[in-house]
Amino acid sequence: MPSIRRALRHLGTSTGTARRYFPPAAQKQLHDAVHAGEARHRGEIRVVIEASLPVGHAWSGTTPRARARALFGALEVWNTEDHTGVLLYINLADHAVEILADRGIDACVGQKTWRAVCDELARGLARDLSVTPVLAAVERIHELLATHFPSDGGYNPNELDDRPIVL
Repeated sequence: MPSIRRALRHLGTSTGTARRYFPPAAQKQLHDAVHAGEARHRGEIRVVIEASLPVGHAWSGTTPRARARALFGALEVWNTEDHTGVLLYINLADHAVEILADRGIDACVGQKTWRAVCDELARGLARDLSVTPVLAAVERIHELLATHFPSDGGYNPNELDDRPIVL
């Protein structure tokens, strides 16, 4: 069912909001954390911080999970050699956090663990809307990837862009 309140919340949350809380310096911190952590494992992490959905999507009821799925595909997070891509999606207007993981890492970690990381990040962002809780979540994802897909000093290409995307 269409929600006027949700559509208005998304309309009122602009990309400028995301850039205010995640300015270039914060984006660089995220890039550096993703890049450095990926040296420890054969996984790939993409971080997307979206201020709001396009109003039509918000009005039609597109969920943060559905939006994350669309971005997972569009950004080709699924396209890694070991099927170890992980998308960390944050939607500021909905106060939502989603993690989507490709089948290789998801088979090892499972939905309950991913949900715990999401919930902890959502609580952290509620207390401190900044890069700090996001960096902690990225580190937790690195730990999970390193546990199940360690690099072991072997072949470990950087298959996906490490820069966060702020929409």
